[in-house]
Amino acid sequence: MTKYTKEIKLAIYHEWVNDYRRGTYLSRKYGMGRGGIQYLVGLIQKHGEDILDRPQQKYTADFKLAAIDRVLLGGEALRQVSLDLGLTNTGILANWLRSFKENGYTVITKKKGRSTQECPKARTNSGSKNWKSR
Repeated sequence: MTKYTKEIKLAIYHEWVNDYRRGTYLSRKYGMGRGGIQYLVGLIQKHGEDILDRPQQKYTADFKLAAIDRVLLGGEALRQVSLDLGLTNTGILANWLRSFKENGYTVITKKKGRSTQECPKARTNSGSKNWKSR
């Protein structure tokens, strides 16, 4: 799903609530899947319009594990847990579940940024002796 501005998301929500427009119409108008629209409307109804102002989140390993436990051990639906936690889409939790199972049932957090490297060796211009000045 492509990223949408806050104004477009609010327009979708207000058309859903006030104008009683539903999935297929809004899906064609905005180019967003019906499930994504329904999730967006549910997210705004549960957490309010302020949920759209949140910057990108970094979640702790404990938070991820608690969410995964609710799905695997508690038997709750993926979508419902995502809505309760205020995740921007259900794909986030689905990715956590997949990586949790692939990594031997342990939560692994990704490190952000470039990896640190040892100091590079000093460059030598071995071919510079052969250059003629212009």
